[in-house]
Amino acid sequence: MLGDRQPGDPPLPVDLQDALREWAAFATAVTRSGRPEELAVLRRRGRQLASRAADVLGRPVELVDPVTGDVESVRVGATGPIPRLDPTPPGPTPWITGLTVAAFFAVFVAIADVVLSRSFAEAFGLVWVPANLLVGLGLSPSLWLVRRTPFWRWPALGATVGLGVAWVVLLLGLLG
Repeated sequence: MLGDRQPGDPPLPVDLQDALREWAAFATAVTRSGRPEELAVLRRRGRQLASRAADVLGRPVELVDPVTGDVESVRVGATGPIPRLDPTPPGPTPWITGLTVAAFFAVFVAIADVVLSRSFAEAFGLVWVPANLLVGLGLSPSLWLVRRTPFWRWPALGATVGLGVAWVVLLLGLLG
C-alpha cells in the first residue's frame, strides 16, 4: 500500500514489515464488511505505519487508502495515537438463562466425572485421584480464560461447580 521504493532507501525493520503485512491483510478483510469506525481505525493505522516508514526512509511516502483508493503523501513525523473503538455497552445479564445453562453443565460434568472416576477406580484403584486432579488442573486454565466471555461464562461456571460436586461425591464415596 506504500509507494515505490527508491534507490538508496534503507531496508525497513522486520517489525515494520510484519506490521505492514498484517495491516494489508486486515485492510483486505475490513474493506469487505467493515463498519465505519473500523474503517477509520484502518485508515489511522495505515497513516501511522506510513509515518514510521517515512521516518525510517527519511522522506515522505505515498499511502494508498485501501477503502477509497486515494493517494496521500505522508511526511516524516506525522504519527499520532490510534483512535479507540467505542465499546458497545453491555446488555443486561441473562441470569435465568445463564443459570439454567450453568446448572445443565454442572449436572453434566458432575455425572461424567463421577462415572469416569468410578470406572477408573474399579480398573486401577486409587489412581483415579491423580487422574481426576489432572482433569481438573487441565480444565482450569480454559475455564478461567472464558469466565468473562458473555455466553461461555455460564458453561465455565457450571463445569467448575460440577467438578467440585463430583469431588465431594467421590470423596464421600471413599468414606462409605
